[in-house]
This record gives sequence, C-alpha cells and structure tokens, in this order.
Amino acid sequence: MHVTIGEMDSDWISAITSWEGKELLTKADPLDSIPMAKEPMILLEETSPHGNLEAVVEQDDRVAYLYVRAPGRTDLEFKSLWLRNLSAAPEKVNAAEMREGLAPMLSIENCLHPTGKEPLDGSRLRFLWFPEGDGVALLEDGQPLAVVPSWAITGEFPGYSRDAVGESFLCWGLAEATEIFDRVRAAVTYWNDWNRDPTPWQLCQNAFLAEYERALGPHSRYFAIDGKEWPYKALIRTDTTDAIYLLTLGISLRPQPQVEMYYEDASDFRRFEFAACFAPGAKEETITRMANYLSGQSTLPWENITFLGNGHTIPCDAFRDDPDLHHFTAVLLIDQPPGAPELNPPRMEGDRVMLLWAIPITERERQLVIERKSAAFVEKFPADWPLHRIAKRPPL
Repeated sequence: MHVTIGEMDSDWISAITSWEGKELLTKADPLDSIPMAKEPMILLEETSPHGNLEAVVEQDDRVAYLYVRAPGRTDLEFKSLWLRNLSAAPEKVNAAEMREGLAPMLSIENCLHPTGKEPLDGSRLRFLWFPEGDGVALLEDGQPLAVVPSWAITGEFPGYSRDAVGESFLCWGLAEATEIFDRVRAAVTYWNDWNRDPTPWQLCQNAFLAEYERALGPHSRYFAIDGKEWPYKALIRTDTTDAIYLLTLGISLRPQPQVEMYYEDASDFRRFEFAACFAPGAKEETITRMANYLSGQSTLPWENITFLGNGHTIPCDAFRDDPDLHHFTAVLLIDQPPGAPELNPPRMEGDRVMLLWAIPITERERQLVIERKSAAFVEKFPADWPLHRIAKRPPL
C-alpha cells in the first residue's frame, strides 16, 4: 500500500489552511522552489488480525508518516499521521508540497525536536493492534511511537505522535494523552494471553459449554465456525423436549469496535454471543440456514467497524425458503427477552457478555423498531407468545 498526500481529496488540503483560528499553511510557493524529495520507502506494512484495517509506515528523506485505511470503505477516514521530521522544521506547513503530493513536514511550533531526528529504522518498529479492531499503535523498541485510537478511525482526529507537542491537524502530542498508555498496555496483555496455556479460547470454550449445558442439557451438535483460524469460535445445537436452540461461543473473545463512542462505561456492551430458538417441528433446512446465518453475522462488527447490541436489527435471509416464515426479512436482537431460558454467560476479561437472541421480524416491524425502538415491538407482541421462539405467527 503505497500512499501519498496526492491520493487524498484535494478539498482536505484546502480545508486545513487554519486550525483553531491559526494560519497553518504557507502560501503556495512556486513549484521550482520545492526541493526534490526521494521516493518514499515503506518501512513497515501490515493488515490487522481482524482483516479490516491496513497500516503502513513510509519515510522519504524529509519526513516519516503512518497511514491507516479500511480497504473498500469510502465512509471511513483515510488516516495520515505525522511521525517525525528528519530535518529542521518549517515555520508553517508547506501547502505547495502538499499539492504536489509530498507528505508535509510538521511546523516548528508542534515539533518536540525542531531540528529533526534521525530516520526511523524499520527493524525497530512493529504494529500493536487494539483488540477492538478499530485502532493501532506503532511501537519503536517496544515503546509507543504513535497511536491511531478508535475515535480517529471514524473521525477527523489524526492520532497521537511521540515526537509532537500540542495539537495540529497532522498529529497531537502523545505525552499529554496519558490514558492512551493504559490502552497500549491492555492491548499487549490481550495478545500475550494467546500465547499462554490454556489459551483464552480454551477457557472460553469450557466455560460457555458448561453454562449452556447447565441450563439446557447436553448439546446435540457442535460446529466450528472459525475456519480453523483466529478468532476461534463455535456454534452448538441443543435439542430439548420443547425447543431447538442454537448458541454461539467465542464471539465474545473480542471486544466490539466503537462501543466506547456511545457508552461512558463500555464494559456491559462490547461483548456478545448469539442465540436462536426454534419450536419443535421446525424445518431442518431453516435451522441449518439460521446456523449459517449466525455464523456469518459473527464477524459483522469487526468487518464493518461497528457494534451490535440490544435492540439492533439486521437483515436476514435465513427464512426466505420457508413457507411459514418467509415474510420475516430481518432479525431483532434482544438481550434476555421475556420467557427465554435463564442463561448467564461467563464474564470475559471482566466484561459482561450479552446473549443476543435473534427474533425474526417483518420489514414493517423493523421500521417500527427503527422509529420507536425495540420496546414498542415488545409491547405489541402477544403476552402469551414466547418472544424468543422462532415459529409461524401473524405480523404485528
């Protein structure tokens, strides 16, 4: 992934002529006054373990940058984070350089080292991806050099850089962001745990199976839904005398992206597992399609850098070939719906795990949920009908 400023929207360059009222860019110098820069060299390049972000460190003979992007996502910001000037900083960022596609040097007022520093050595660098899949830290000799946190991926904030001071449109100083260091330490612990015995997956697998079987009895079928690759996860089927259950385990090993942007305390909302319940006599083809559907949706938050929670709806095609259920085109996710078995998923790294039951709904019912929240749907549902059970019913 070779990137240049020239690949960015030219409107972005025009929009950043000032930051908080300060003039940031020099006037457009004549092109012949721009020194020739060497072709940028890629020092480090990597795709996140979640497969949703790409990061690259580039350096020419003037400046080094960290670039982060979400492939195929035009709705997310292309992140360009200044890392280091290799020579004396200019008074202001040079607009002409940017218009020529050159990565800009940071202005002197925001440089911790105004005279520049030595070039970065790629062999001393590595990426540390955040468990949520919506941020990354760049480490030099194991210490944070730069951080693109979750709130930078979906907004205009550039990220934090160790060699910067204060705030600019190219970077903010890392030293002032003390809470970031806690996040970095937590990410290190998260990934180190996967090298321990037993692994987080082994602990999760045993704990969830024990809880599911405590409440519902022994499972009938066990399906690996991870393709034998990280992140490990599975789905079980449990047949009882009055219902058929589908339950996932392992999705909650990863905290979801972006939850902290909406909840002050994210610990109750960033982890989940799926559940579905069919009435006896349900068609096997429909049960199989639903199992495949839940497996596919288990990656949705990380692929889309979003999150799922109580009251959310998602399109669902699992019922389209079932004559009794084909009018259901989506599912409503409900945490602990009335009438559902009492299941208490184990906590993961201290976080509560939501057990989101997939409730089939029509398109009209989905609009009701979107417009008036899930409580409006639950209130309209017949009191004597098990809300969590997938079965033939008239639309509300």
